Amino acid sequence: MKIDSVKIFGERHTGTNAINLFIRENFDLTFQYYDFLGWKHRLAPKKSEWAKHDTSNTLFIFLFRNPYAWLRSMYKEPYYHHYLKINDRSFDEFLKFSIEDYENSICLWNQKNESYLRMSKEVKHSINIRIEDFRLDQERIHSLIANAIGQNSRKLVELTSYINGRGIEENKSIDSSLAIPELTKLEKNFINSYLSRSIMRKIGYDFL
Repeated sequence: MKIDSVKIFGERHTGTNAINLFIRENFDLTFQYYDFLGWKHRLAPKKSEWAKHDTSNTLFIFLFRNPYAWLRSMYKEPYYHHYLKINDRSFDEFLKFSIEDYENSICLWNQKNESYLRMSKEVKHSINIRIEDFRLDQERIHSLIANAIGQNSRKLVELTSYINGRGIEENKSIDSSLAIPELTKLEKNFINSYLSRSIMRKIGYDFL
């Protein structure tokens, strides 16, 4: 069956808006939104849920980001409206702060990404993309998607600007955003004490 739609899953600050625009510019696919398996930033649905839907013609794209850079971006803009004072905390305090249903943001990173890895193996059509790899080689990601959906590859339209939910932000640097931040020894030790070694290995990230 021909793939004619795409569903993107990925945590906040993993490039979901950039990948969305990239696909729009380069492929003829219908986007599946909230009414098809929910929020793009959610914990990936279990098979008992997604199997109730017809997923046979949908390409699922799962996005990942280095946890150290991701944590810094979450600290700067957590998109957490339940407790606005989260923005008043230091980075060290933020790392220890409970967010949503998770002990802290590191546990959130572990569990969300574990769910994406699991679902990517369950569904018929899926691609896992590290946003750092997309930044380095959009042509390769373009080829991966084209091969997965069986569409003749158009001339590649690359993205060169920083993109988020508000649109294109010319004053922001993609490379600065994706760079691994300077962390204190205590911060690194705390983060590493929670990070899942299995998930880090499966996605291909190194511990600091």
